[in-house]
Amino acid sequence: MTHDINTIYTKYKQLSKKQRQQLLSALQSQGINIVKIEAYEYADAPGIKHLFFYFAEDSKKAIPYFMLDSEVWEKFCNSL
Repeated sequence: MTHDINTIYTKYKQLSKKQRQQLLSALQSQGINIVKIEAYEYADAPGIKHLFFYFAEDSKKAIPYFMLDSEVWEKFCNSL
């Protein structure tokens, strides 16, 4: 099942800070060690949306959503 980035981005942006923290906790409980998710939309290219994922192993390095392991992306989308 594919998940449209625009839909997922919008869903994520609508979450409150507390809901975002609960999402991180839910993913961590599934063994996905994500410490931060950043939603980003390019100012000079409206409509191009990205989600960047930060993992505990290398919390300074952002992984764009399209480079995530498909299982991790699936679990993220299903937890949203």
